[in-house]
Amino acid sequence: MTNLRLATLAQGNLLRLLAVVTFVLIATNTAATAQTPTLPYDHIHLNVPDPAAAANWYEKYFGGRRITEAPDRIMFGSTRFMFLRNATATPSAGSAIDHVGFSFADLDAKMKEFEAAGIKVTTPARDVAGLFKLAFVEDPWGTRIEVVQDPELLGLHHMHLRAPNPDEAFTWLLDKFGGKRQQLKGRIDAVRYDADGFSSMWILVTKGEAEPSIGHAIDHIGWRSTKALADTINELVAKGVVATSQPRALPLPNGPTINFAYVAGPAGARIELVERPGLKPGQ
Repeated sequence: MTNLRLATLAQGNLLRLLAVVTFVLIATNTAATAQTPTLPYDHIHLNVPDPAAAANWYEKYFGGRRITEAPDRIMFGSTRFMFLRNATATPSAGSAIDHVGFSFADLDAKMKEFEAAGIKVTTPARDVAGLFKLAFVEDPWGTRIEVVQDPELLGLHHMHLRAPNPDEAFTWLLDKFGGKRQQLKGRIDAVRYDADGFSSMWILVTKGEAEPSIGHAIDHIGWRSTKALADTINELVAKGVVATSQPRALPLPNGPTINFAYVAGPAGARIELVERPGLKPGQ
């Protein structure tokens, strides 16, 4: 009888263990299935008094390539730099979209070029141990620009947001636009956006009070909808996102008609969602 009871007890324990393992596997698979798909990063929209002059300035000092779908547009990899005509925009520093970052292979040489051109240097180059060399400059219209020497991602490197609670901002981004939470150089919390055919982009968040980005030098940032834009907006609204405009069409002079809409992002960051029918990934 003792052996029988022991055998029965052992069998019961085994069944309970199997039930726990099954529950964990189901929960893990459910979490993986529920993970938000990554949306490709699409563009940055700056407020400037003269879009043509701004496009020329960024092309001259930061590279990129001109595209012809509309006047005064530049591509850095697969990310568009576009300009809104606004003569009264306030500087980007301190807003919910504080600054943009570019990476160069030789930062010292680039800083000499900036200084020779009379570009405003707000923080001279310094080498941050374990990270990379970095500096800050400002464009003629108030956009704060971080320049770094990160050979792992040259060109357009990151967007730096500002929010009272960075963890909440990161959680918001991951839940709404996907991406991967990781540390830049193993030191700085960030979300990285990688999508097939598109350039990579880091999104960082500094802790601090912030003003809404609309009307600042960096007015808004944008992700691309990989499905009908109305469906994407409906999904975001179902997750509690506030849509500040409904999808509407915009014919481009030399390109396909796009669909776009705006939503409210963390700490007042204005975010645009764009559907670009007929374009392949990265176009």
